[in-house]
Amino acid sequence: MELQLLANEKNIGNEISKILKSENYKFFKFAVAYAKNSGIGRLNNDLVNFSDSGGQTEAIVGIDQRITSYQALVNLSSITKGNLLIHHDKGMITFHPKLYLFGNDNVEKVIIGSSNLTAGGLYTNFEANVDITLNESDTSNKFKTEVSDYWDFLTNDLNTIKADLKFIKNLFEIGVLSDENKQKSFKKIISKLSKAPFKTRPAISKPPPLSKNIFNDSPLQNNNFAMTLSGFDVSDKSQDPVILIPITALKQFPIFWNWPNLYTYSGAGYPQFYGIANILIDGQLHKNQHIRIYYYNTKSEFRFQCEAIKRNGKANDIMLISREILTSSEESLEFNIELVRQNTKKYKNLIGTLSEKAGPKKVFTYF
Repeated sequence: MELQLLANEKNIGNEISKILKSENYKFFKFAVAYAKNSGIGRLNNDLVNFSDSGGQTEAIVGIDQRITSYQALVNLSSITKGNLLIHHDKGMITFHPKLYLFGNDNVEKVIIGSSNLTAGGLYTNFEANVDITLNESDTSNKFKTEVSDYWDFLTNDLNTIKADLKFIKNLFEIGVLSDENKQKSFKKIISKLSKAPFKTRPAISKPPPLSKNIFNDSPLQNNNFAMTLSGFDVSDKSQDPVILIPITALKQFPIFWNWPNLYTYSGAGYPQFYGIANILIDGQLHKNQHIRIYYYNTKSEFRFQCEAIKRNGKANDIMLISREILTSSEESLEFNIELVRQNTKKYKNLIGTLSEKAGPKKVFTYF
């Protein structure tokens, strides 16, 4: 058994590339907590060549904390030729291994440590991994068995599910995957607010360039929501400008409402989200209006607070909401909201498309 530490300039990303190019192994299996195109895109050419030469790649990827991206999973689905598994637990358990296996009939090389399948994990972060080359000693054979048993344990876990492209798209729509084209730089935002005495410096090693052959598009998604307003939604008896969004609508497409990822708890303990909206009513545009969306636990209601629609709408008018995530880290989520009046051409065109019923007087649709 041979051991070497992969850290600093001797990073795991370059080592994996070297191993894949060696033609010494028939399979490559890995289990990681997080995967992003920044990592996959730099190994892509080596992974494709490994596959084209008869190698088999299998992957188990975690989707906790909304770090793994939609694009990464689409690419891994292609690279693994369908041998992609997703792990997630609804409870407090986080899927957090970083395990890379190489072998022929059995496991022959193991890299285990701190590195996820991201550019930071593979190339630029402070990471520590151990590269273990196994032989036929009793200690090596015992370790091979333990590693193989652990891999089988992971693949057979009830929360490990095989993923095709349809399943990956569904995971994105329910809000558990990130979109790499629409992410904000957390470090960039925090650095402007922090007075901590730490310095910015160059990465320990420079990662190789991204492959030009990886999938990098954002998923097609519904960016519009239309719903008829009920008498309660536009009642002037309530001081609270609440419009009820059907729970069925929230469950059908939670990412439209950024549920639950961008919600924080109010002082009363309700998950809530604040946003800015431009609101169009009877041809007049009201810019930069504040809205609030929250889940009212006491009555199990998903509430959309919008003063302009509440006070100007009539029962059976349509509220049309369009959303757009702006890519600049300086800007926030923006809604465009329109009150579509009855007996208008736009209303007549929309009303027939509202195919989802949420009660006798409320229908909605996404498009």
